[in-house]
Amino acid sequence: MVSGFGLFAQWISPSELQEFALRRADSAWRPEVLGFVRNTEFFHPAEQGRTRFGALVGMRRSYALQEGRSVDLGVLVHQAFGAGPQFLPLLMLRQQTSWSEVSFGSITDRGHGLPRQLINPDLFYSVPVAYGLSGKARLGDFSGHYWAEWLRAIDYGSPFKERIHVGGTAAWSRGYFALNGLVQYHHVGGQIDSDPGPGGNRLNFGAFGSAGIGSSVLKVAQLYYADPLQVFSAERRGRGTSAEFLLRVHAKVHAEFSYWNGSNFQAPLGQGLFQSRNPEDLMAWHQKSRQLLGFALAYEGNSSARLRFWYDLGGRGWQPSVTWVRYLVLDPLGGSKHSRSRDPQ
Repeated sequence: MVSGFGLFAQWISPSELQEFALRRADSAWRPEVLGFVRNTEFFHPAEQGRTRFGALVGMRRSYALQEGRSVDLGVLVHQAFGAGPQFLPLLMLRQQTSWSEVSFGSITDRGHGLPRQLINPDLFYSVPVAYGLSGKARLGDFSGHYWAEWLRAIDYGSPFKERIHVGGTAAWSRGYFALNGLVQYHHVGGQIDSDPGPGGNRLNFGAFGSAGIGSSVLKVAQLYYADPLQVFSAERRGRGTSAEFLLRVHAKVHAEFSYWNGSNFQAPLGQGLFQSRNPEDLMAWHQKSRQLLGFALAYEGNSSARLRFWYDLGGRGWQPSVTWVRYLVLDPLGGSKHSRSRDPQ
């Protein structure tokens, strides 16, 4: 039987692409395939709907260098239908101890365990790999995770600015309960580019926790936004409160009920539907107060599917989305396959 916290993690964590991301390479080259369809029918000025339909195909392998040190090598092909293929090299140097791990190179965990308000689930399907530094540690009931992702580098005269995403979480968990603190730092800037747009620093921070009640889970979050110099918009600060309740209604079917209440909340990498401005076009629209009700159904079998609805209490109506994911790891020598299917965002 899965504990309440484990059940919540299966539901909320970034699903099949997260399963793909967190898979540890072993000492053999094993082909892996992840197929996905994600369609958001959003007709909202905070976030426009889009369709992601494609696959990730690749192989990776781990090589031991010496005690506690290893290197992962591999390559992924990201094929989003309607676009050209992208070749994503995988190179990760890893240092491990009995209680910590530091990695440098490819970062396939784009979610970092953060709420969807801070990391848009669409990123898992559109940009599945970043590059930088990440690490984690655990001591008893306490754990931590940190990362620094270079999302865009510049050269002299580049028509865009550099972008860096840095953050960390600290958690305490015991049994059915967990409490997490978090901070995200977003940098946009550079001195040698030709982009006339604004450059500066923004922060997201806050706390979130969960409690298991039998086969149900309750999660709450209090999140904040800060742009101290008001570089990107007129709002210096913002906040948002989230409450989510997960209920198992069948062995393979879960239901989720959600509520969001935000005031001038922004998150540069978050899902726009929860924000007071569209993160892709900050000057196009503004609504100080945002309240949403959410409902979702998920099926978890050989593949995973989710149907989700958000209702905007500000008068924008229903915003639906549907997601389907299937993940396979193949064993050419054994002639077998292993399916990894859980819960898409």
